[in-house]
Amino acid sequence: MNTAMDAADKTLGTVPRKVSGTEVIVATTIGNALEFFDFTAYNFFAVLLGKLYFPTLSPLFQLVMSTGTFAIGYFFRPLGGVLIGAYADKIGRKAALTLTVGMMALSSALIGLAPTYETIGIWAPLLILFSRILQGISAGGEVGASTALLVEYAGPHRRGFFGSFQFASQSLGIAFGAIVSALLSRYLDPLALASWGWRTVFLMGTIIAPVGIYIRLRINETLHVGDTAQQKQKQTQTLGGILRSHVKELTLGTLLTFGGTSANFIILFSLPIIAMKSLGMSQADAVLAGVVTGIAGFVLSPLGGHVSDIVGRKPVIWISRVLVIVAVVPLFVWLKHDPTLARLLVVEGVLAALAAFGGATAIGSMTELFPASARATGMAIIYSLGVALSGVVAQFVSTYFVGVSADIMPAAWYVVICLFFTSFVLFWLPETKHSKEAADAAAV
Repeated sequence: MNTAMDAADKTLGTVPRKVSGTEVIVATTIGNALEFFDFTAYNFFAVLLGKLYFPTLSPLFQLVMSTGTFAIGYFFRPLGGVLIGAYADKIGRKAALTLTVGMMALSSALIGLAPTYETIGIWAPLLILFSRILQGISAGGEVGASTALLVEYAGPHRRGFFGSFQFASQSLGIAFGAIVSALLSRYLDPLALASWGWRTVFLMGTIIAPVGIYIRLRINETLHVGDTAQQKQKQTQTLGGILRSHVKELTLGTLLTFGGTSANFIILFSLPIIAMKSLGMSQADAVLAGVVTGIAGFVLSPLGGHVSDIVGRKPVIWISRVLVIVAVVPLFVWLKHDPTLARLLVVEGVLAALAAFGGATAIGSMTELFPASARATGMAIIYSLGVALSGVVAQFVSTYFVGVSADIMPAAWYVVICLFFTSFVLFWLPETKHSKEAADAAAV
């Protein structure tokens, strides 16, 4: 093995390739897809779940409590990011990823089998709440470990492309979750849908999990490959050390993530609810928008990652954010004036594509801010904090304005404000395409 490869082993944890790039991508992203499959299903059935688990409240507060329960999981993402991220940086990426997909399967099963309020009273929403907490913890650790492994498997000129599949897999999960939800909403009568139909989505997620565990066990570990036990111990950083050594990266990365995920939550998750509550669309039609957003994100994410490997991370992120800022208000106005299914699909598809082009690059580039010994933890802290803040705020912002004013425009302006102000942190973040770790890395 040459000197460059040795350097890569010590700084990036890369290993000689023993499995195909496709297998690595599938193995590391199947958990992300499963997570967003469940998230999508929960979001699209939020109105129904509000009726089943909070029947004593008014329709507005049923929706508020349902989406609030959904948002609670985001509060626990930072905890999962710290605990599971540290585990991934000390024990290994594979061990952490096997743990997270198992936790996701358990949380999906709990939601899918949870009795309703009519059956067990207050214990029903508490069970859903516990499931979302468990899912939030697992999701917080999943992103850091999986993204770190993706980047570590890639060569120096493909890290943007490989890292982009973190976002692409989320989009794929959204697409499949929306497809299943749309089919159930369209072909089941309301009674069957409320009785058992919505449960099948979460139980499907439970069935997928063993496949994910099997695939993940087949890939190679990338952490500290070739190092002795003494070197492994020396390189592992404590949480306090990471916080002290990387204050700038953690702060700026969290702000950038907050802006991007705020836009994504409105575009990907809130707009279908807005379409149902404010524009009078059926649930079946509104859910179809999730299919379009998922496909658009899945296609544009790798393209953005590939372009970032050529021109750099920051130009791609800038272009994506500027285009979303310019397009979101006119597109919302266009939809508001004639709220047809065709227009909703166009709005969702265009905005999802623009956001994914730079969003995928932004997620992958966060891992490049940290050395291998702190990569999963640092990435997990940035992403989980950013998503926790943006997810909670975006859910309540969209729900409040829809319930009070029945106007979709405040949600559009919220996207503009979040993206505009958080984009300034790009001036202080380094261009990671040219980082020392990337320059020293060798293709594998």
